[in-house]
Amino acid sequence: MKNESNSCAEKMRSIIKSAIDDYARFEGMRRAFQTNFDNQEINKLKIDGFEQRRERAREVRRRSFSDDSLLKKTITRLEANGIRVRIASTKDEALNMILEEIGDEKLIVKSKSNVTKEIDLTHFLESKGIEVIETDAGDRIVQLAKEQTVHPTGPALHLTRYDVARILSDHLGYQVEPNPDELTKAIRNEISVFISRASIGITGANFITAEEGSIVVVHNEGNITACARRPKKHIIVSAPEKIVPNLDEAMNFAKLQILYGTGSLNSSFIDVISAPSRTADIEKIMFYGMHGPKEVVLILIDNGRSRIEDKEVMYCINCGSCLLKCPVYDVLGPAFGGHAYLGGRGVCFSAELEGIEKGVEGGLTYCTQCGLCTEMCPVKIDTPRLMREMRYRAIRYGFLPTPEQEEMISNVKQWGSPWSEQPESRTYWLNGLNIPSDGPILYFAGCFNSFRAPEIPRAAIDILTSAGLNISYLGADEICCGSPFLKIGAKDVFMSLALRNTSRMKKTGARKIITTCPGCYNTLSLYSQYVPEFDFKVEHISQTIATLLKEGKIEFRTKSIHATYHDPCDLGRHRGIFEDPRFILNSIPGLKLTEMKFNRNRSICCGAGAGVKKTHPELASFIGRRRLDQAIETGADHLITACAFCENNFRDALKSSSRMIEIVDLVTLTRDLAIFS
Repeated sequence: MKNESNSCAEKMRSIIKSAIDDYARFEGMRRAFQTNFDNQEINKLKIDGFEQRRERAREVRRRSFSDDSLLKKTITRLEANGIRVRIASTKDEALNMILEEIGDEKLIVKSKSNVTKEIDLTHFLESKGIEVIETDAGDRIVQLAKEQTVHPTGPALHLTRYDVARILSDHLGYQVEPNPDELTKAIRNEISVFISRASIGITGANFITAEEGSIVVVHNEGNITACARRPKKHIIVSAPEKIVPNLDEAMNFAKLQILYGTGSLNSSFIDVISAPSRTADIEKIMFYGMHGPKEVVLILIDNGRSRIEDKEVMYCINCGSCLLKCPVYDVLGPAFGGHAYLGGRGVCFSAELEGIEKGVEGGLTYCTQCGLCTEMCPVKIDTPRLMREMRYRAIRYGFLPTPEQEEMISNVKQWGSPWSEQPESRTYWLNGLNIPSDGPILYFAGCFNSFRAPEIPRAAIDILTSAGLNISYLGADEICCGSPFLKIGAKDVFMSLALRNTSRMKKTGARKIITTCPGCYNTLSLYSQYVPEFDFKVEHISQTIATLLKEGKIEFRTKSIHATYHDPCDLGRHRGIFEDPRFILNSIPGLKLTEMKFNRNRSICCGAGAGVKKTHPELASFIGRRRLDQAIETGADHLITACAFCENNFRDALKSSSRMIEIVDLVTLTRDLAIFS
């Protein structure tokens, strides 16, 4: 297992290096993602009750997966409508069923479907001598180029018109001009010939309704309608998670899927298929196959789904919105994910279906758990939580931790921190200050601040004591809060630290804990979920300083600087602390604050969190450089943040950047400018 782990680590390093070296390759994808994002922001304002629609969709997902009778009800209704339903337990069973349904046909026209990608349907059929034509323009381009899909609704977004022109010219044997009209005409003409010849079409399904027994498919090109109307048979390949209670809910899902998948308010087509094509207009004798297929067959594939305990991983509606601003996907593209499902959620789902090793190979250790994917998801899938649980499973089965993570675990067990530092050196930043070990307010410095950024806890103590607060400190008895270990999946290590910290904190007599580290703040705020005895109020120092300012206990000297502020993920998106840091900055006379385009709950991660800085430092620094560019584009000359870990990664990223900006910590800036009353 160790040799396999080392081999996997080497492969990951190679993937990251190649992605960074060839970063421009996916520039077209990034531009398209930005367009989608911008259109989302505009069009969601036009949807009445938009947030209520999201909440409704998530609740329907939760209820649907809790209702064991829904699948049986759906099958009963579908079969009553004349749609034949077959259940495949495994991938191989599904493939053989489809082959059986195809019979002697040697040409199949097919539309976009993640489930068919999951089971490698196209490759399987081709190996049996059956020609499979992808009829979606993007999928056809990817098929001809032998490329990997980069987005569920835009498979070929990474390819330029010149790339597509070259691919089509090579395939068709004549020169196709690189303009959209000529390119789409060439694709349409080629595909239409195959559609006219084919007797069987294969499609996926966006949603399957239990009440009506209907299949709902959403598309823009019209190709799905053409595939679904092949005269002999329409084969629908789908999975149980597509089932929704009724058409009303299907339409709500479709509205969200369209907005999040394309940025548009509507799609060109929404087809509702409830039965084979039929007529009884001649003597009331039923005839099947009038203007469409004589048979409609739905093959529902389990392929491990019924074993999945954490159903949230199946809430996904395949819009791909989680990919648009993912800092890891921005760099790695489809190398982050499974072969059919992309990004962080794709990693987790692939691990569930294909085994934990596939999750590790797909990038289980790449994710910074920043949570922006959850913010971008129409049903708010908590991918960071899924990632933590999947990493925990990977550790249980021996696929993790990485050697770098093993070092952290060994250190914390021996020294109480991720570094091999003596506990006594944790207090060097005190520099002679005598802070009592008990009292009403406990200051928690955290490992990184104590060992790598000692100026921050020193500044914090100066502020708190100068403002007249009675502060206590555990000193050498303080140990790691457990944040990195919870995030890398070392749950047992985390629990040990949480229990030990709680016990030591209880002895101080404190009722409130103030910390300067967002990671510590977020983790300590979660302690009560794991340790019921933990009953402290936890406060980040930005909240404390903001309160002191409002109470008139602090004023600021004038400082003439132009600044922008970076929201740390643990402080902002995970804990909702957005305004207190800004209140502090806006209280400084002479300071001009200009926001980055992506701020507050849409802030882009610095790239260092959840073990990525330790395990994949090149990836962390490259993501940090991308965020630095966004800061520099504001015109600000100072980048201010409230997280020493972010600050450290930005400083590393700045070393490889040709651009300059001064990086400043919020707490030290406060201490340097504060006037105490």
